[in-house]
Amino acid sequence: MKKDFTSTKKLLQYAASATAFLAINQAGATVVYTDLDPDLAIGGEGAEASIDINEDGTDDFTFSIYNFSGSGTYSGFSFGYVVNIALGSALNGNEFLGSIVSYSGYSGVYAPILPAGTLVGSDDNFANGAMSMAVSASVTVLGFPYYTYVGGNWLDTDMAFMGFRINIDKDRYYGWMRVSVSDDATMITIHDYAYQSEPNTAIFVGQTATEIEENPLSNAQIFSNGGNIVVDIPSDFTGTADLQLFDMNGKLVKTMSGLSGHNVLDCNDLASGNYAVRLGNAELTVKKQLNLSI
Repeated sequence: MKKDFTSTKKLLQYAASATAFLAINQAGATVVYTDLDPDLAIGGEGAEASIDINEDGTDDFTFSIYNFSGSGTYSGFSFGYVVNIALGSALNGNEFLGSIVSYSGYSGVYAPILPAGTLVGSDDNFANGAMSMAVSASVTVLGFPYYTYVGGNWLDTDMAFMGFRINIDKDRYYGWMRVSVSDDATMITIHDYAYQSEPNTAIFVGQTATEIEENPLSNAQIFSNGGNIVVDIPSDFTGTADLQLFDMNGKLVKTMSGLSGHNVLDCNDLASGNYAVRLGNAELTVKKQLNLSI
């Protein structure tokens, strides 16, 4: 297990020299990133593992595999069934980014898969409890396959992101976790996770504050001019980029699409203060914090 503590100030200094990832959090905020090496693999009948994200001695989330099988006869025909369910649970008052859903008398947490670069913060919905991540069921009759059902939005996912919130008294700590689930719901793998150690501070999904990748968008000029944001995209960046502007609570307040070359975003209808800019496309992203003076 490798854990990295990188303050915003140090990250900005590094990014300035390496022309790379720009952290967007408030001064003094710290991203705590944990790379599980080896990955935490949870598989087999009754397998279960809990994670203490902030290492305070209290488990925050648990993941488990629930299996049951059986056989019987119906109208003289023998049948068998096997059911696998991949489950996740938020413990001790913590929450997954998502909502409570009900179906046929069952209530549980629905946690969506989040794109990398999504901002997780106070503007999102969070839910406490258990979630059914994936289900796989099969029925055989006389030893031959008869019926198969697979479902769940996390079924057959590879390195997918979920958001979470750790609640300690009145403080909220936002984070993300990278998870894979097998195509038969018999294995959950936790790869890594990160959270903001500064309470009530948003975090970008995938933000580790440790890895620097070559990115032509990192040479983009992004700056504020009064109530406007100016974006100059370098000529060596092919294609177009989209811009998203968030307030420091993680709420999306402005967007621009299909950007290339010189661009100006009018923000004079917003309040003065700090904002987070996300510029990118499906493959490349840069983030930066700016101050608007309206």
